[in-house]
Amino acid sequence: MDKIKSIKVIIENENEKFLKEFREYNIEGKELIKEIYQGPNLLEEKNITKYNDKGQIVEEINFGENNELNTKITYNRDINGNVNEIIIEFADSSKTIKSYNYENNDKTIIITEKSDEGEFEGMTKIIRDNKGNVVESQQISESNEILEKHLFEFDDNGNILKDTFFQKLNISTITKFNYDEKKNLIKRVISSSEGKTIDWAIFKYDEKGNITEQQFGDHTLYKIENNENNKPIVEQKINAMGVIEYFKKYEYNSNGDLIKEEDLSETTIFEYTYF
Repeated sequence: MDKIKSIKVIIENENEKFLKEFREYNIEGKELIKEIYQGPNLLEEKNITKYNDKGQIVEEINFGENNELNTKITYNRDINGNVNEIIIEFADSSKTIKSYNYENNDKTIIITEKSDEGEFEGMTKIIRDNKGNVVESQQISESNEILEKHLFEFDDNGNILKDTFFQKLNISTITKFNYDEKKNLIKRVISSSEGKTIDWAIFKYDEKGNITEQQFGDHTLYKIENNENNKPIVEQKINAMGVIEYFKKYEYNSNGDLIKEEDLSETTIFEYTYF
């Protein structure tokens, strides 16, 4: 399979045709440039990403309209490749500095955010298990008070089973996840601390494991038809009244890459170059 070098995303409707996005990649498939346009020749946003020789991000630069700098993010790493500092520079030259402190054989990560003037902006604590799964995350105040907390539970395959969300010391919501024998997610339920269902979703698959339906509560149903190469070719969004809100069709080239997306109002064309 050929590796993608660049993608042009072109929007075509009854009123106009214009370049919506441009993306460029390196030989490893990592994105180097992303441009987003509001209309013909109207650049809305541009991102440039740089990597080190190990393929790790070292710099991200975001430009807005008129090619003006929005943010510049610099990633500094230790000899093991772990991020130990992130510097975010804004258009007004102010900065946010995120410092990473690793403890307990790198299972615990404490991220402290401060301005370039030393003012506290936030703190995050992340705890991982022996398999690298994040089992707890905390948002912490300057006075070391836990503002928000997530507790995560996983099965032996690394699939998330439960997410318990706390606001300060009180449980706010509990999200549970269920899987079939093929490890496909089939149900997600969000409940309040009292056990009342807040939201839910059900997922269905074909015999190949391709998703065919996504039901979000009693308000939105997505139906998906896949081709012999396990690619979606038709997608519908249906509301609670049974009305089709959109109907999309997809086409692919011999490489398996999406080349056309059609809905009721416009067509999106994807043009590729390859290494």
